Amino acid sequence: MRRIMWLTGLIFFLGTWASAAVAQQIGKYVPIQAGSDADHALNEINAATDPAQKLALIQQFAEGPGKEGDYPLVANNLFVEYYLGQKNYDKTFEYGDKLFALDPDSFQNAVNLVRAAAEKGDANRLISYGEKAGGIIQRYKAAAAPAGADEKAWGEQKAHTLEANKESLTYVQQLVFSGVYQAKDP
Repeated sequence: MRRIMWLTGLIFFLGTWASAAVAQQIGKYVPIQAGSDADHALNEINAATDPAQKLALIQQFAEGPGKEGDYPLVANNLFVEYYLGQKNYDKTFEYGDKLFALDPDSFQNAVNLVRAAAEKGDANRLISYGEKAGGIIQRYKAAAAPAGADEKAWGEQKAHTLEANKESLTYVQQLVFSGVYQAKDP
């Protein structure tokens, strides 16, 4: 009996944690079904430690399960994070722009691209992506509750999500300010 109570509590906690994690994201959410080809491919990508192997696995994912449904969002995000980690900023921008074409409200993508522009020292892109990040936040703040959702619950979820993303927004603002301040040609 104690085990059942403990497992029930654990399942409730994990369910609450998972829904809170989803609520933190601004932009489209792409669920990955456990045990699916996409799930197996993503687990393999995440386990890879060799950069060349990781890139090959990301490319396999993009050409296979990553072509279906909303998975191109996941594939392009994987490319953005990979190339950002490799400091290949031109490729980061290329895949980040592809991701914005699929999800113009991806706040995490905006944060990644602002970081890439700051690290590269590209003031024009820094300002452009900084403005996109600000626009994403403004649209999210102004968004009405989804159809069938309780207005009060939606307001609470928005407030929670904005609070959870506050540090990322501050990071973007600091990078943009610093980059513009240091720009040689105002």
